[in-house]
Amino acid sequence: MDTYLALVAAILGLVIGSFLNVVIYRLPRHESLSRPGSHCPGCGQPVRWYDNVPIASWVALRGRCRDCGERIAWRYPLVEALTGACFLAAFLVYGLGWHTLQLAAFLAALVAVAFIDLDHRIIPDRIVLPGAVIGLVTSIALHPSRWWVYAVAGVGAAAFLLAIGLIWSGGMGFGDVKLALMMGFVLGSSVVVAMFLGFLAGGIGGIVLIALGVKKRKDKIPFGPFLAAGAAVASLWGPSIIDWYLRFV
Repeated sequence: MDTYLALVAAILGLVIGSFLNVVIYRLPRHESLSRPGSHCPGCGQPVRWYDNVPIASWVALRGRCRDCGERIAWRYPLVEALTGACFLAAFLVYGLGWHTLQLAAFLAALVAVAFIDLDHRIIPDRIVLPGAVIGLVTSIALHPSRWWVYAVAGVGAAAFLLAIGLIWSGGMGFGDVKLALMMGFVLGSSVVVAMFLGFLAGGIGGIVLIALGVKKRKDKIPFGPFLAAGAAVASLWGPSIIDWYLRFV
């Protein structure tokens, strides 16, 4: 039964990942998420249902449109695979329950935010603000005796990034601040782990990009993907990391 449920979780993640590709492409362009249906951005032809199977269709078509032959970016199957892996990991770590459902929705939002910020240097309010409200409400419902932990975590994480943005001009955008608010409302005390890992990954990533010549020292690098990666790790293993650190010190 556990194997079956794990497979269901992974497949559900792949399907949600396919929808996230639509969100990532259309939301920053202020296009409808429902109409028109999936279509090739090159020739405009609708995507047939059998060409819209997550990952498998991209592989079968060798990454090209069936009608015009235009290349389909490898990012499409990557988003699907990443979302499937996130859903599977959430189930394997926490099992079947409401907390897993909350984390699955949170991880899906993080995937969308990361790729939109990577492409457009924006973190959409239409994702993080409803996500923050839903995150706080569900956290309070799941942990009513510790509601204040999630409220303080969200406000504290947002205030921390806001302070950095005010002190260091251009260091943080308000999108990052709102993302931190959502992270804290969902993660509670584990947001500390998420912030630490986000800054660590951002620092290392920036150094690597500069060393490779991809970015210059004065170039701005979107911080949302690093925060999202840190939040994803913290959502799955944050409490274990905190317990390990407390035992270590």
